[in-house]
Amino acid sequence: MNGFGALLKKELKEQLRTYKLLIVAAVFLLFGLGTPLLIKYTPQLIELAGEDLVIQIPPPSAVMAIAEYASTIGQVGVLVAVLVAMGAVARERSRGTAAMVLSKPVSMGAFITAKLTAMSATFIGALILGSVACYTYTIILIEPADISAFLALNLLVALFLVVCLAITLFFSSLFRNQLAAGGIALIIIIMQALLTQIPGFGDYLPARMVIWGTDLLGGQVSNAWGAVGVSLAVIIACLYFSRLILQHREL
Repeated sequence: MNGFGALLKKELKEQLRTYKLLIVAAVFLLFGLGTPLLIKYTPQLIELAGEDLVIQIPPPSAVMAIAEYASTIGQVGVLVAVLVAMGAVARERSRGTAAMVLSKPVSMGAFITAKLTAMSATFIGALILGSVACYTYTIILIEPADISAFLALNLLVALFLVVCLAITLFFSSLFRNQLAAGGIALIIIIMQALLTQIPGFGDYLPARMVIWGTDLLGGQVSNAWGAVGVSLAVIIACLYFSRLILQHREL
C-alpha cells in the first residue's frame, strides 16, 4: 500500500484539527464518569421524588454499572461513529480533495485503510479514556469489578465500534451524499443488532459481541467467537469493496 504512512499521518492530524478526537473522547468520558454515578444514586433520587412512589430497584453493583456503560457505548458510541465516518470519503469526493490526494503516488488501498485506521485510533483511545473513568468511579462509588472480564468487554466493544466505522466508511465510498451514507449505515447496524435475538443466526452478528462481553462480566458462560470472525471478515470486506468502488468511479 503505497503512501500508507503519509496518509495515516495526514488522517491523524485531521482527527486533531477538526476536534473529532476531542469530541469523541468527551462523549465517552461523560458516560464513563456519569454511568457509575447514575447507578449509585438513582435509588436516592427516586426516594427524594416522593413518598408515594414505589419502585423496586436492585442495589447498585459493579456489574450493573459497567454493563450499563457498555450498553450506552453500544448505542451512543455507534451513533457517534456513524456521524464521524459518514463523510470520510463522501465529503472529500464532493469537494474534489479525494482526486487531489489520489493524484499523488499513493494507492487506493492505502487511502481507504488510513482513514479507517485513524478513525479506529480515535474511538479506541476515547474508549480507553471512558472505560478507565468508569472502572475507577465504579470502584470508588460501588465495589471492585473483575478486571479480566472488564478488559475482555472493552476489547469486544472496541471491535464492534471498528465494524461500525468500516460499514459507514463503505457507504461513504459508495455515495457522494454523506447523509445518505450515514443513514443507510445506521439502518444496517440497527437491523443487525435487532437480529441478534434470532437463535443461532444472531450468534454470528457483530452486535452479539457486546452481549457476550456483558455476559462475561456477570460470570455467565457463553461465547461469540463466530461474531468475532464475522466482524473481522466484515471489516476486511468493507475495506476491499470501498477500494474497488473508488477505483471504478469518478472521484
